[in-house]
Amino acid sequence: MSWIGVDQLCQVVSRDTAMAHIHWLSVHWQVDVPDSGHYLWWDDKGLSLKSAAFDFRSSVHVDFVEGTRARRIRAVTGEALTRAMGCQKGLRPAIFDATAGLGGDLSVLANIGCAVSAVERQPVVAALLRDALRRAENSDTGWCERVQMKCADSLDLMSHVSHGVVYIDPMFPKDRKTAPSLSMQVLHTLGGTTEKPERLLDAALDSGAARVVVKRPIKADFLAGRVPSSQVMGKTVRFDLYPRRKLTDEDSHPHQGLIDG
Repeated sequence: MSWIGVDQLCQVVSRDTAMAHIHWLSVHWQVDVPDSGHYLWWDDKGLSLKSAAFDFRSSVHVDFVEGTRARRIRAVTGEALTRAMGCQKGLRPAIFDATAGLGGDLSVLANIGCAVSAVERQPVVAALLRDALRRAENSDTGWCERVQMKCADSLDLMSHVSHGVVYIDPMFPKDRKTAPSLSMQVLHTLGGTTEKPERLLDAALDSGAARVVVKRPIKADFLAGRVPSSQVMGKTVRFDLYPRRKLTDEDSHPHQGLIDG
């Protein structure tokens, strides 16, 4: 499937340089904004996703260098996410992020020292994340060197996970009482975002990971009805923990070869 991309300033050199990192996505670039549907947008801030169904000024854009995401990355010390992963003094487990999405959590984990193997199956979501990582790398953001990412289905890779932590963050349901952000509204309408979180959990529990962590809305049912051994509670979300064995220094080693290609 070829996506429509809009580059009104015809910044072909910078655009093509960036898109060389996103080999899984075919884009037809033009200068005119389409009348309907989703489309990619290129400008001096990098790659964004827009929808004709929303205000033209609105877009889904990931920025790890400036803005709210960057502030969160710098501010995190001992929040619920890092405690759920088993991060403690002298131990930073390697993370297999099976549902990387727009990278909000993986950036926090990489910034505190975890090696992260990030996998996202939706091609456009993966493209937005990859371009954000590219821009962060170009800004000498140090944590990026601890991130490897791939556009793929995590189910195809899970059996190769031999250690560390598997993190599963399924897309929250549309019927949540809280109003979804623009990003979530747009992503819910994208094709290919439907996950198989129950199958992911089964595969993760059969892998060699020392711990499996599932992120859930704070009052949601347990994923696949599997009761966790323990939980770490945040303000609006919780992390369900499924330990397989004790985390050790061996679990800090990056997942070599898992994200190649």
